[in-house]
Amino acid sequence: MRFCTLVSGSSGNALYLEEGDTRLLIDIGLSLRELTRRLAELGQKPASLTGLLLTHEHGDHVKGLAQFAARTGVPIYGSRETLIALCAKLGTVMPDRFTAFTGPGPFRLGGLSVTPFAVPHDVPCLGYRIEGESATFALATDIGCVTDAIRAGLRGADFVLVESNHDVEMLMGGPYPAHLKRRILSQEGHLSNEDCGALCCELLERGTRHFVLGHLSASNNLPRLAIAAVCGALLERGARPGEVTVDVAPRFETGPLFEFSRTAHPAAAGEGRGR
Repeated sequence: MRFCTLVSGSSGNALYLEEGDTRLLIDIGLSLRELTRRLAELGQKPASLTGLLLTHEHGDHVKGLAQFAARTGVPIYGSRETLIALCAKLGTVMPDRFTAFTGPGPFRLGGLSVTPFAVPHDVPCLGYRIEGESATFALATDIGCVTDAIRAGLRGADFVLVESNHDVEMLMGGPYPAHLKRRILSQEGHLSNEDCGALCCELLERGTRHFVLGHLSASNNLPRLAIAAVCGALLERGARPGEVTVDVAPRFETGPLFEFSRTAHPAAAGEGRGR
């Protein structure tokens, strides 16, 4: 299984994942032109995708959706609530371009098994667990708080991308107005570095060894703070450097292409990424 983030943060979010002939995009928070350019670097085209999975309706996750829907025939999946909201917002996208997940799944997309799970945010939001023959990948961002549904969705995955949105001290001392700070800190907001570290420790005990920290705030976080908080928590829990890897998804650039399986450490751009 291979994946990379194409963009990650409040300005945009998109992730590419493949195994065998199945190629998935999770969110499309960049223009179709930029998506096309970045996929070309991976030897792919938007029209060659097996499916597009949407987490929720916010603009940083659906920026390029209207163009994508108009110019490709790729199936687009999401929750019923998200798809109804997007039809209302993007009047040019016809409802027949969408397929709603109904029930808990898993659902078969090409050669992969996809299980959506609910994530607490201020609009209906999904995380995804994606299982293939070689490995299991799971993603959860825009997390107001850690729930049992999130734990179940991420538990035992070989590689996890999880939100590490803000450093609480930076947020509280920063320029955001009080109402926005309250929203971010609420149970329908975003996950702090410290809470991300605690979640990663839970996942470590369930077998996950590889983490990417995503959706970092440009105003309220720094990659070194996210790494320090999460790695510090993992080391305190007994993680050994080299056996557990932690990376930060770049905010604007395409991230490294990780190749991983259930029995092997991931490789990225020809190098190990352990910290």
